[in-house]
Amino acid sequence: MKFTDIKLSEKVLKGLQKAGFTETTDIQEKVLTPLLNGRCIIGQAKTGSGKTLAFGIPIIERIDENKGEIQAVIITPTRELAKQVSEEISKVAKFTRIRTVTVYGGVSFQRQVDLINRGVQIVVATPGRLIDHLKRGLKINPKIIILDEADKMFDMGFYEDVNYILKLIKGQTPQQFGFFGATIPDRTVSLAKRYMQNPVIITTREKGDEKIPSSIEQFYYILAETSDKLNALINILNQLEQKHNGDEKPLKILVFVKTRVGTRRLTETLNQMGFPANYISSDLRQMAREQALEEFERNGMLLVATDVLSRGIDIENVTHVINYDKPEDVDDYLHRIGRTGRMGKDGVAITFIMPEEEFLITRIEEQYGTIISKRYLNNRTRGAYNF
Repeated sequence: MKFTDIKLSEKVLKGLQKAGFTETTDIQEKVLTPLLNGRCIIGQAKTGSGKTLAFGIPIIERIDENKGEIQAVIITPTRELAKQVSEEISKVAKFTRIRTVTVYGGVSFQRQVDLINRGVQIVVATPGRLIDHLKRGLKINPKIIILDEADKMFDMGFYEDVNYILKLIKGQTPQQFGFFGATIPDRTVSLAKRYMQNPVIITTREKGDEKIPSSIEQFYYILAETSDKLNALINILNQLEQKHNGDEKPLKILVFVKTRVGTRRLTETLNQMGFPANYISSDLRQMAREQALEEFERNGMLLVATDVLSRGIDIENVTHVINYDKPEDVDDYLHRIGRTGRMGKDGVAITFIMPEEEFLITRIEEQYGTIISKRYLNNRTRGAYNF
């Protein structure tokens, strides 16, 4: 439906029009009315389906722009996603007096305090830095609390921080909660209900019906040893460069590794071997992360990252995703390769695994009803791969 068919304020409609949004997506159509009416929501929809506006529009509508106090908190797992969410909401709130501040680590703490003290209504934050502010005296009693990428936020790495924040906020007055994600496992629903009263569960697809876009061509290589990974990667990169020679559009290859240390080491090795590469991980300073992303978007070639980049981040025209280290589970696989083949464009996903890990490929194929083609080492030339 059109946004003009929904009871939205003139300021929000004007902001949507200015930002180029005229019609709702499926998740927006299903979520907007319950959220506008104050209901708690657990919402599931695929990456790129418009979840940010699905919760962003009701937040803007329910905020009193005449009060310079925090009325909504949005919690995301990564700095990049926090920044992206904040920017999208700010576009729609352009013709209001609503102010948004993004709160994450790696940048000046005092500057964030100063911005909050000037009067803001929306805080978009990562869990760790939000806790820092709360422990140093930040008082918040928001009307609305949103958890973006909720399945990731309830993982062991985030759960303790998220639970601390939600219990602290929930203990003050009844609030409206919205938990959103591309995948919402039963465990996430169970944990979410601890904080919500009679939530509405909304999904734009049936459980187990997640699909990998047909625009993504998928391959996997079985390697004899972990040490073979670098050799396999170099051979693939050489072949891609040869095939791409003369093409006006740059190669944009996103390489996923398991650890922060691994991102740095692989990037250093690739640069030494003549392949221009940058890396992004959670221990990199924010300015450096932003510069690496900007350079990758502008010039392409290689960006090495941990799963910090597999959730919600929209990078245009990624041509290839390479799982240098295998994803931890089938959902992580979906999130990683979803960085390519977006908006109907073609993409390629390549995964390196050891012989004992081939069961993961079978599980992915079964869950998503997809086929991942096996590629083999060319025995005639040691180290060369048929790609």
